[in-house]
Amino acid sequence: MAPDIDRLWATPQPFTEDHDDERKRLLKKAMNQKVLVPDILSLMPAWTSEVQPDVDEINQLIDEWLPTVNVTEDKKAKHRARGNYTLLTAVYYPHCKKDKMLVLTQFLYWIFFWDDEIDTGGELTEDEEGTIRCCEETNKCIDDCLGPEPNYTPPPNSRGTVEMFYPILRDLRAGLGLGSTERLRLELHDYVNGVSRQQGVRQADRLPNPWYHLQIRSDDVGVIPSITQNEFAMEFELPGEVRHHEAMELIVQECTVVTILLNEVLSLQKEFRVSQLENLVLLFMNTYDLSLQNAVDKVLDLIREHYQICVAAEERLPWSESDDKFNADLREYIRGCQRLATGTAYWSYYCERYFESTQVNEKREVMLDLSHRPAA
Repeated sequence: MAPDIDRLWATPQPFTEDHDDERKRLLKKAMNQKVLVPDILSLMPAWTSEVQPDVDEINQLIDEWLPTVNVTEDKKAKHRARGNYTLLTAVYYPHCKKDKMLVLTQFLYWIFFWDDEIDTGGELTEDEEGTIRCCEETNKCIDDCLGPEPNYTPPPNSRGTVEMFYPILRDLRAGLGLGSTERLRLELHDYVNGVSRQQGVRQADRLPNPWYHLQIRSDDVGVIPSITQNEFAMEFELPGEVRHHEAMELIVQECTVVTILLNEVLSLQKEFRVSQLENLVLLFMNTYDLSLQNAVDKVLDLIREHYQICVAAEERLPWSESDDKFNADLREYIRGCQRLATGTAYWSYYCERYFESTQVNEKREVMLDLSHRPAA
């Protein structure tokens, strides 16, 4: 279920400031505050976390692959040291084979490399024309590799993040059925075009309303392609009528929203320290004049709400009375949706992309610190 459009403009603060004053006021309001965030996984008690056992071996293969990727050495070193995307793959797809896990890990490296070019602090953050060109190149790559007449050769002088994407999509396509391939193609287009739209929001005259921010993140986030990749990981194809069943559509949407919500909380410190204020917690503070604690609590309540919607929808799925293989595939697909949420949270605690390990206590509570030190 998408965020309620009727809430978009509910009782906002009056628009009385210009762009710079609004941002300065919000920075001042949050500066140097700390907030203790409970274990996010405890908010999703029926959803378990597992880890694929080949993490160390896949990391060795990633270390052999990274030198072949045409992005800067600084970027590769930063992401390898702090991202631990192999662990993220391992909690997203804990039952996949080792060769599948390598391709899925490479995909996650791509998505973080590519997104960071346009996100706050990237080389295209303030370059609207450059972002448009980057998105056009990436969309062409997606159609080249996943369209009806595949072509896996990057055009001359392609961006490094586009060039690296061609062989990744080639390998993904080789393990997907026709229906799943087309879904992935459309979902990746939505993601790429959504990143471009989000850049426009960051450059707007005012900070966005929090409900609008949540809606565009839900519509365009890169989580949904990772859900489809469950079919690659587990070597099955969900029938189209099942994937588009009302309850399944709702589960995909609600797991996406839960993943976004928990990421907004766990990435708060990192984003604040680079003055990226388009974060749901900060937007609630800005629009409704909430304290930091109350804004965090609001997002945590939304996680609980959307989790319950997702759990209730499972009962309405078209389970078979006689086909055990179909039920096993359907169950794995649902668990894959859930693991996008639990896996993102689990990974966040065990890498240092968003905060240092010393900020996490034995209860998996994290003390977020909104001091304005430069991000590493």
